Amino acid sequence: MRASLSNCPGSSSTRVVVARRGHGAACRALAKGTTAVAAPRSSLPQAELAVLDVLRGARGRGKEGLSDAAVQQLNLAVSALEANGGAEAPTTLPAINGKWRLLYTSRPGSASPIQRTFTGVEAFSIYQQIDLASEQPRVNNIVDFGERIGYLIVQAEASTDARPLAGFTPREREGLPFGIMGKSFTYKPARPNTRIDFQFDQAAFHFKFLPFSIPYPVPFRILGDERKGWIDTTYMNAEGTFRLCRGNKGTLFILVKPPREGTPLEAQLLEAAAARDDARVLSLIGILQTENPTRAPARATERVSGTWRLVWSQQAENASPLQKWGSAQAKSYQVIDAEAGTLENVVDLGAATLRAQATCAPLSDDRTDVLISSAYTAIGGLKVPLPVKGTGYVDWLYLSDSLRVTRGSKGSLFVHLKEEGEA
Repeated sequence: MRASLSNCPGSSSTRVVVARRGHGAACRALAKGTTAVAAPRSSLPQAELAVLDVLRGARGRGKEGLSDAAVQQLNLAVSALEANGGAEAPTTLPAINGKWRLLYTSRPGSASPIQRTFTGVEAFSIYQQIDLASEQPRVNNIVDFGERIGYLIVQAEASTDARPLAGFTPREREGLPFGIMGKSFTYKPARPNTRIDFQFDQAAFHFKFLPFSIPYPVPFRILGDERKGWIDTTYMNAEGTFRLCRGNKGTLFILVKPPREGTPLEAQLLEAAAARDDARVLSLIGILQTENPTRAPARATERVSGTWRLVWSQQAENASPLQKWGSAQAKSYQVIDAEAGTLENVVDLGAATLRAQATCAPLSDDRTDVLISSAYTAIGGLKVPLPVKGTGYVDWLYLSDSLRVTRGSKGSLFVHLKEEGEA
């Protein structure tokens, strides 16, 4: 018998793509057809989360670290999201504006050598800054070398269906001979108000240790068609936090953006959890797991240990009735002593307390094995044993000193807050 506790999260997601354990069946279902299967609108947040879950194993924004199976799972999930399309007419929506962080790029042979090399370096962050609301719409690419060094910004004028750039002619040719700068495609967008045409016009390095900027050594204005390009938003969620794009050289880009810039993501997650806004919670979980401050959370003994209070959960369809019931209670805790390898789930019902004891040990950097040994209900001094035993695991998606996000072996998601005085 396999048992999964309400406070012991771990893998798979439902319907479109199931991360890790349940992933294969969903992927096989998608693969049966010759055309992409659109993700039902109700399952879009889970599909987005499945994409981001696969990317947890990627290095160099997809340059390496993904197995062939992971790439296949990623492609199936992306295809399902793109078939749905997400928000209508994204380039007309305020949600598209802001600073998007690049998580992943594909590397087709048609992409430029500079793009393939630059995006694969993990030492710095890459962003796309979109502003389609200003008098002069722009789309800028930013390479952030770190707080102590500075950044490079490559700026471009933008043109959309709703706000065409005066006198602008979209890119018409494939590119320079021999594919020196990659091969560009000229097909039309699949839907209206999804494409941003652009032309680069200026760029500069801004170093913290210099009182002036250094111009980027490319004469954009004399490059003609070579300074132009386009990017199609093939999927964007309604919250404007997750976006899939296809560029004019065939590259797939996966980007994320916080719902509110300037407000810590943990605070936004707790706010959404308190409001029971499940779609926003899932969106924020997806972003948080890409910014996990703990490199090997399952082995972070001191940070893992403590008393954790459950503040939000989403139960998988195959979760046990006990798990579903326990997670719905007002006071549900998990007490972990990672050094001793013990874990206890506690559901406080006031007049009675439900307790389940388990041992735990890291299986990998981000997975903890759980063995449930006993459980009972305490009413006053009376203990009533419960027939709950079994094994499971916990996948750590995010872990800080005060907050953790985990997934259980049956696919349920959990958000826990560490009790005050223990962080």
